[in-house]
Amino acid sequence: MHLAPFILAVLVAAQPGPPPQGGAASPGAAAPVSSAPSPAVAPPDAVSAPPLVASDEACAAESDYAAGFDALVRGEDARALELLERVLRVCPRHPYAPELARLARTRLDPGARLAQDTLARPVVSSEEGPSKEGPSKGARASLTIVQTMHGITQGILLCAISNCQDTRAYVAVSLLGGGAGAALSLLTTRSGLTQGQAAAINSGTVWGFGYGLASIGSFDLDGDASTGAVMAGALGFTGLGILVAELARPTAGQVSLANSGGLWSGVVAALIMGTQDNNDTRAFFGIEQGVVGAGLITFALVSRNLDISRGRVLLIDAGGLLGGLVGLSALFLAFNDDHGDALLVGTAVGVVAGLGTATFLTRDFDGPDDAPAVSVIPATLGRHGGLGLAVLGQF
Repeated sequence: MHLAPFILAVLVAAQPGPPPQGGAASPGAAAPVSSAPSPAVAPPDAVSAPPLVASDEACAAESDYAAGFDALVRGEDARALELLERVLRVCPRHPYAPELARLARTRLDPGARLAQDTLARPVVSSEEGPSKEGPSKGARASLTIVQTMHGITQGILLCAISNCQDTRAYVAVSLLGGGAGAALSLLTTRSGLTQGQAAAINSGTVWGFGYGLASIGSFDLDGDASTGAVMAGALGFTGLGILVAELARPTAGQVSLANSGGLWSGVVAALIMGTQDNNDTRAFFGIEQGVVGAGLITFALVSRNLDISRGRVLLIDAGGLLGGLVGLSALFLAFNDDHGDALLVGTAVGVVAGLGTATFLTRDFDGPDDAPAVSVIPATLGRHGGLGLAVLGQF
């Protein structure tokens, strides 16, 4: 019983007292003891503190914003716009996200995408080798036209060898040959055909007719033998063109260069042989066939390492034609027409000079455009992570 007042006194002394109002409380003062503590009740007019909101600087470091910026740099505009709009929903007052989102929307516009792709087009280095052509509907059309005419001609020649007496037979056989040529051209190229392949096959057909006609003079053929030589030459060279198209897969410019090499080799050789007094027709055509064949093969091999276009080859051909006319005109004005051999030699020299000059002047014809390739992309600037737009390109 004597311990109860002592324990009660200890418990009362352990209770916290009210803070002093005017000064320190006297040490002897004891705090009042309440029988049961009542919970504190807030006044009805009290205002609670607002929740913490992330600042703009904190929003700038969010993972969505960083991912959106990276996506915009990589060109993934749709992904960037989605992430940046998510940032704007959380932080409407973000200092950078609105402008980057607007840039992403602009780049997603079809017109802007086309302009960007045009300005930022890659520049293909000439060290990568000749450019490869893709399948073309125009190539199939050109092959069909030439081979239809080839089939019609073969039908007429076949009817001539067969001694067709009726005109309707010529019409029927030529129609059959033309239909066969068109059908074979369309059916065998359903998987696609490039301009170079079509040019190789068509060139083989044309050169085949030329060699067949030249064989008439070089081998002194007549009658059905001459007709058969023309037919065999066209068919044989067409088959050779098919092999070249399948195995070598040349471009249109390479085929044009080979054709020009054979053509101008034959022209120069004919002009030089025209100065000879002998009238040996067989030797003339035989040499022509050999020179043209050598020119075709030589320039076909040379073109394998060149990335040349058909347009440049046409300009070189124009230079050869103009050079020949200049050489002929200059000597004609100097010697009149009494020196035929000099005119022929001058024309040959003019052709060679014109071809060489045109080749030199068009050396940059197939080079890259001088227009600068420009691309505008967002970038991080400065040491403190500032943002801006960077202009990249070749000038």
